[in-house]
Amino acid sequence: MQILVNLLTGILVVLSLCLITVVVMQTPKSEGFGGGVQNTPGGTFRGKAGYDEMLSNYTRMIAVGWFASAFLLAIFHNLTKAS
Repeated sequence: MQILVNLLTGILVVLSLCLITVVVMQTPKSEGFGGGVQNTPGGTFRGKAGYDEMLSNYTRMIAVGWFASAFLLAIFHNLTKAS
């Protein structure tokens, strides 16, 4: 069981580094408080996903993996402490 905890810890560290990298690579959506007032062209009617949409999808996938691995790590860590 300890091997599984160590493996999940390694996976969580790698996913954490990937999540930090992908979030830092993203560009800000707005420029301060006035950014939401502007009417920017584009949006949901573009044909092909751009760089920001691709990074957003990767961020979402990595975050789900991070939460899942953190949840499993907590469960398996508590099981090893109980036995």
